[in-house]
Amino acid sequence: MIGSRQLVKLGCAYLSRIQLSFYHASMTSLLVPAPDVRGQTKLDCEAFRVKLKSVPYLRVPQNCITKFQGNVKNFLLKLPKFKPVQTAKNLHGETEMCVYFDPSKIQDISDSFKEEINWAEHYAEQDLELTYENWPRDDVLRAILPENVEVPTSFSQIGHIIHINLRDEQLPFKKVIGQVLLDKTANARTVVNKLNVINNTYRNFEMEILVGDPDTIVTAKESGCSFTFDFAKVYWNPRLVNEHAALVNLLSEGDVLYDVFAGVGPFAVPAANKGVRVLANDLNPESYKWLCKNSQGKKARKLLTAFNKDGRDFLRDDVKRDILERRKNGSPGAEHLAMNLPALAVEFLDVFRDNWLSEDEADKLCSRPPTVHLYCFVKATKHEDWKALTRQLLEKKLGKTLSEIEVRHVRNVAPNKEMMRASFKLERRIFKNEKEEEPAKKRARKDNDDDEPSSKDVAIPDGQEQGEQGRRSEERARSQRAKTKAKKVKTTLKKLDLGQGSKLNKEKTNQINKQLVELSKEVHRPKTKPKNKTAQPVGKTVQPISGQAKEQATSLIQNMQI
Repeated sequence: MIGSRQLVKLGCAYLSRIQLSFYHASMTSLLVPAPDVRGQTKLDCEAFRVKLKSVPYLRVPQNCITKFQGNVKNFLLKLPKFKPVQTAKNLHGETEMCVYFDPSKIQDISDSFKEEINWAEHYAEQDLELTYENWPRDDVLRAILPENVEVPTSFSQIGHIIHINLRDEQLPFKKVIGQVLLDKTANARTVVNKLNVINNTYRNFEMEILVGDPDTIVTAKESGCSFTFDFAKVYWNPRLVNEHAALVNLLSEGDVLYDVFAGVGPFAVPAANKGVRVLANDLNPESYKWLCKNSQGKKARKLLTAFNKDGRDFLRDDVKRDILERRKNGSPGAEHLAMNLPALAVEFLDVFRDNWLSEDEADKLCSRPPTVHLYCFVKATKHEDWKALTRQLLEKKLGKTLSEIEVRHVRNVAPNKEMMRASFKLERRIFKNEKEEEPAKKRARKDNDDDEPSSKDVAIPDGQEQGEQGRRSEERARSQRAKTKAKKVKTTLKKLDLGQGSKLNKEKTNQINKQLVELSKEVHRPKTKPKNKTAQPVGKTVQPISGQAKEQATSLIQNMQI
């Protein structure tokens, strides 16, 4: 039998093997760093010089390499800056090919293939000395950062700039993280870290350059267009490339796009190149400068007009004037308003609500309603209805319900925070001045007035009211039980006809007051036992009136006197 001490030793050995195997599994291609690498705040490349022992390889004649290369490509040793197939000279001075295999995968090569190429004759092993350049990016960072600090694997590349958002626990290692990203990313010259949230007037974030070239003017390609801009002074998000294309695909040649928050032109320029007439606006002078530069293509130059003003002024003046002019001229094509400022765009909906158009202008504009494409943020879990939250947010800001709205999920921004696109028509009812009553649909209690709605203030959609209906059913049942317990009050007073609409008859008024006084005396008269018991109705007992009841009756009668 195994004793308890032996069992403990075996358990410790087993756990050690698990930890070791986990560590090796997390490191690509069997690279093991030196212990002193952990916790570096300044990169030491020499610490990553390692020797990989007994690497299996085949030496085959050069003219035979194509015969089997396709069969072994999944088993090759793949490392950065390392070629798994290399040329070498044999003892006779003939050129041979050395094919290096991943030691962890070589056992998966089939026996039939080994027999076919005469594996044993060509097989050999060799020690390889590898340097920092041969290490994959994530393996370097995993070796350096403490075990409780997550390796940053998500970043954006805009031209030559790598943009990363470091967490607080990663900040002590920001320089070494930046250097590794710079070394291991093709075409990168600069690494920047965002310092805070976007909260300034022009919606571009502050950032610090971690390593590399301080030049922040970049050129990015998107939708077949080139966009040049100063990344430090404008807003650009490469993660929206698919959304930019999706919106432009909704436009047709001959349409008009009013881009209220155009930035450097990711919507406006591709739309103009498509044959869409574009009025593009941005408040940021720097964005306006690059928007003008980016729209100098042959087609865009003719169809795109740029503005540098506040979005409200652009809507109130330029958009309104252009649409009404198109109605006057009977111009063909549809109009689209793009409002891509997710944190603030809903606040600009008050332009449509607050006397934007006269009655006559509203009739003309809505004879062919333009479409608004508005971007916003909503707070919601994956189990909540993002579309219902989005619709409620827009209807709250407009002060009107929307008969039709199309809502599309764009992307997840942060935990429980989603970016949405809502498309709706500028229909006639939006411009009516009367205040609309609360919609007929049941609404949950509004506990907050946040611009990014949560499920607490969402209109409960059909099919999702069961919990709410159950609560209301219980309330109705309690109310019914209370009504059942209450005694029915009978009265001998007749309905008083005081001659509404004419002067009251003074004599009739005095008569009524006199009757009320007599009734008051009757209430306060002490009860005496009846002389003849048979005079009292059978089965009925007269209950004495309490003092509290008398006071209430007296007060009631006094209030009733005219």
